[in-house]
This record gives sequence, structure tokens and C-alpha cells, in this order.
Amino acid sequence: MKVPVISEMIKYSSLAWDLRAFLKHTITLEDSKRVIAERLQNRERNFLNLVEKGIYANPESPYFKLLGLAGCELGDFKKSVNGDGIEATLSKLLAEGVYISWEEFKGKKELVRGGTTFHINERDFDNPYIPGYYYVRSSGSRSAGTRTMFDLGHLMDTTYYRPIWLKINDINNLPVVAWLPPFPSKAGISTLLRYYIIGHPVLKWFSPVNESQTQASLRDRLASRYVIYGGKLWGAKLVKPEYVSPDQAVKIAQWLAYAKKQFGGSILHCFVSSAVKVSQAAIENRLDISGSYFFVTGEPLTEAKLEQIRASGTSVTSGYFISEIDNIGLSCPGGRAIDDVHLFYDSVALIQHSRKVKNSDLEVNAFLLTCLLPSSPKILLNMESDDYGVVENVRCGCLFEELGLKVHVHSIRSFSKLTGSGVTIVGTDFVRILESVLPGKFGGAAIDYQLLEEEDSGQTRLSLVIDPRVGNIDEKQVIDTVLEELRRSAYGGKLAAGFWSQMNTIQVKRMAPLSSFGKIIPMHLVKKG
Repeated sequence: MKVPVISEMIKYSSLAWDLRAFLKHTITLEDSKRVIAERLQNRERNFLNLVEKGIYANPESPYFKLLGLAGCELGDFKKSVNGDGIEATLSKLLAEGVYISWEEFKGKKELVRGGTTFHINERDFDNPYIPGYYYVRSSGSRSAGTRTMFDLGHLMDTTYYRPIWLKINDINNLPVVAWLPPFPSKAGISTLLRYYIIGHPVLKWFSPVNESQTQASLRDRLASRYVIYGGKLWGAKLVKPEYVSPDQAVKIAQWLAYAKKQFGGSILHCFVSSAVKVSQAAIENRLDISGSYFFVTGEPLTEAKLEQIRASGTSVTSGYFISEIDNIGLSCPGGRAIDDVHLFYDSVALIQHSRKVKNSDLEVNAFLLTCLLPSSPKILLNMESDDYGVVENVRCGCLFEELGLKVHVHSIRSFSKLTGSGVTIVGTDFVRILESVLPGKFGGAAIDYQLLEEEDSGQTRLSLVIDPRVGNIDEKQVIDTVLEELRRSAYGGKLAAGFWSQMNTIQVKRMAPLSSFGKIIPMHLVKKG
């Protein structure tokens, strides 16, 4: 066992060395304004630099092959971007087959364009100019998650938005606490490091999972310790994670109540379902956490969950992140929808296309995302993100808009989670049943119900998971309620209800809803064989 340990220590010495340089930086509000303005001014130049080095100088890139099939040479690419702009160029390339669908990116089907078939995997999208000393993995609920390089340069590039976000929400003076997982998820470590370099260190870090639950590898454990203890070696006070399981949410609520007395409030970074649990615990234990500020990510922020979080007297704001890109947008007080965020137009391009969802006649306006910064861990060009929603230009009057970030994105949902047992349903309709209808009729909260799709040696079963804390219920009545509500939905519901009722597809399971890295996803996939 000594050789692997020594090997990992040598490998992560690069991480520790880069960490030292990273921690020497301090990003101020003025720095953020200047850098974002410069990136907007040099948007096309930054993008072309990334494309030239990461695609045209890299024959292994899937995009090199796709652009070749489309007959688009580097000169053609530059001429189009400089003449028509990035988004117009991306739309033309989409029409010519230069894109990667979500199923292709996840390896669920081969990449086929015309008569040519490409064999690709997620490593093919790695930026070859970033040191790959450490990789993280997303907590995907319908796949093994995405393997992405953890790069401190990109982390810094995406931290410039944070001082502006604190300013526009008027919460600069509040301490920060996190309830997020450690490596192999980057959620906790990224939050820890971001706040340190903006001069606002995280005061407490709680983790909803421990290393054994995440099956953290040796390199995960070493990397976590390198960041925390290496930071301390260079004078950075980085807190260690303290394990607090989801069923101990009262401990987080107690800390928020303490912070209210000591500081007038605090900012809690956590997943949406975690925020619901904390608010519930505060109400049930009569803890005053009003004035607390929840920053939620990782799951859709729905009306039902928003109401249950706000019931404790707290404020809620959200961010849009995906593991392949990192930070795509943050919300402001002037947003038009509960999950409205400013698109970070200086680092990400977004276009939409209409696509049919598998096993359905339903069409969604899927997002196609393109990275613009040379520090991007993955080089993505028209990559379908598994999300759809609304993209619009609106006036909100905040500092993000003043800087030129005028595009808003909201009503963000995942189309891959619309399919259950071979029949596609509208995810928003089923989420409404799980989060509003069932709690309203049988008790409990939005996070106490979950549709579990279990694949066992090719067979698919649906289980309606209900947390035992809801109490005694008539299971048949619950299933009848679900089917009745499905029949009322506009798309796919009648078919699903008819099929599932005849096949007795839905079975009730009394257990705590499953989570992934602390997230409780309303529709969750489990593969058993």
C-alpha cells in the first residue's frame, strides 16, 4: 500500500503548489467589475483562442471531427464569429450537425452524423491545456455523474461573480456556513475556496455525507486534506467538514439560530432539499432563524419547496451550476421567476433548439451550452445539457445588468427525468403531485415523497417512496391519487396513468427518500444489475 500512497502524494503536490498561489489572491468588488467588463469586451477573442487551441490544434477532440465533416476550417470559423457573432455562428453549426446531444455526451448512444459514426467518451472533452491533477464527479441522479477536472484557475475565473452577488443582495456583512459534501463532489471545497479569496471565509462547513458514504477514494481523501491543511500551512484558515446527516437538520437550524443572535443572520449554502429540511426543523423545534439567507443549488427550486423554506422566515436565492461548466448564473432580487438567474454571458454562450423527448411526442427547448473561457475544464461547443427552460432579455436594474449581463434564464428543468417505466410524463406535472398534492392530502413536506425508478437486470419498476415520518396512510388511496392527478395532466399523463394502473407499476415503499451527495431528487433512478 506504500507505493500508491507515495504516488498520490507526489501527484497532489501539484495541487498543493497551485493552491498556495491561489490563496494569495484577493478578489474585491472592483476587481470583479473590471474583469467581467474585460471579458465581455474580449468575448469573441477569448472564444476563438479556446477553439483554436482546444479544437483545431487537438485532432482528438470530437469537435475537430464534427467541424471537419461540416467543412468548417479555422479561417471559416473565425470569419463567422467576427462577422456574425458567437450565437449566430453556433446556430449555423447546429444546423450543420456540429453539436453533442445529451445522450451522446453521456455515452447512451453513439455519435452519428450522416454515414459517419464516432466513438466518444467524456474524457475526449477534457481541456488538454489544464493540469489534470485531480478529477471530481457530479452527483447525477440518472447516471454515474460526470468526471470533470478540478482546476483552481477556472475556480478563480468563476469566483469574480460572487462579490457582485453579495453586493446586490445586500448580505456582505453576514457570515457564511455550508452544508455541502466534500470530494469527490466539488461543491463543498469550491465554496470554501471561493469565499476565502473574496475575503469572506466560510465560518462553518457541515457535510450531509461522510467519506464512506460517498465511497471516497484514496485520492479524494488526500486531496481534501491537501486543500485544508495545505491552506493552513500558508496562513489560510480553512475549516474542516463536520458530518451532519440529513436527518440531523435540527443541528443546522440550531446553528442558524445562534448566528441570528450573534450576527443578525447568516448565509447557508446547501442543496434545495437540505434547505427544506432545515426550515422544517426550525419550525418544529421553535428555533428563530428569520434573517437567515439560503443560497440553494443542485436541484430545481419549485414553488412548493420555496414556500416551505420561506415558512421559517428566511430568504432564498438560487444559482445555476452544472459540473461540466461550473457557474452558469446567479439570481438577483429583481428576477421574474423563483429560479431566475443572470446568464454569465462573458463565460458561457447558450442557444436553444427544439427536440423531442425520448418515448414521447413532447418537445422541449433544450439548452445548448458553449464554454468561452480558456480555463474551462471541458471544451464544450453546442453541448446539450439535459436542461430546458426560458431564456430572455429583461430589465432588473441590478449591478449584473449594469455590467452587461442582461440575459436571464429561468424555469429550468431536466428533460431526462421525464421518463418513467418506458412512458414519458411531464416532469413538472409529476413534481407538482409529489411536492404539493400528496403532502396537501396525506401530510408531510415536499421532500417526503419520491418516485424511484429501479432498473434490475433490464426490468424497470416504479416505487412511490414515502418517508415513514408522514405517519399511517392508505397506500391504495395514495396510488389512486397519483393516477387521478396524472390523468389531468396535459402531456403523457393519461397514457402513463392507463399503462401504470393496468400493470400495477407503482408500489409504495415506506422509507426515507434516497439522496445523492445530500440531494433529494423527486424522480430518482437506481440501477441494480
